[in-house]
Amino acid sequence: MEILEYIEKNIHDFKRDTLNIDRFLNDTRASYSFFQANYPDILKEFNRKERSEEEIEGMEIFKSLQESVCTYESEIYKFCFINLIARTDAFLNDIARSIYLWKKPDLQEEKREKIILRFSHSSFKDKLEHLKKEFNLTFPNIKKWESSIVELFSTRNIILHNNGLVNETYLRINGNSDLNLGDKRVVGEEYLKFTFVLIIIIAKSIEEQIHIKMS
Repeated sequence: MEILEYIEKNIHDFKRDTLNIDRFLNDTRASYSFFQANYPDILKEFNRKERSEEEIEGMEIFKSLQESVCTYESEIYKFCFINLIARTDAFLNDIARSIYLWKKPDLQEEKREKIILRFSHSSFKDKLEHLKKEFNLTFPNIKKWESSIVELFSTRNIILHNNGLVNETYLRINGNSDLNLGDKRVVGEEYLKFTFVLIIIIAKSIEEQIHIKMS
């Protein structure tokens, strides 16, 4: 497979994975809604006659699920968010490796992999600067939304490493944040929708710039 086809595959796979996360979110929420809508009838039917210990035990699971759906739904938002940012990180690393193979094919593999490793550990902002410096790749649409995208990555970090609590690092990176030290960063429906929008902007911007460089 030609290297430019690898790059196209990187972009295609990222779009597919993003859509899969969105599909998982919608399917899961639909399942919860269906369960909640039907739970009263299930409970009513269950109470109409005597039940065996096994049936009672099974119904307890249903009752527990009914009580936990709200918590599960909020966790689903967080789960999808973390996966979106993780997949974006992986996509940027894949793109960087493919571009190095394309634009600097003579670079020793060991040296290239060391560069990619440093790239993978760098911040989103530093990743953009690296691509600009090394390959003259600029992404105007990403730049327009850069502060919001940086905030997404900061949120991912405090969820994973600080139980979602705003810390000094988060506030230093996001100087205009309305949050205060120790506040809980909540990932709700609207925040996740906005995340999807920004992820799509990243994918489309990179795809556009790669196509420009190809032509």
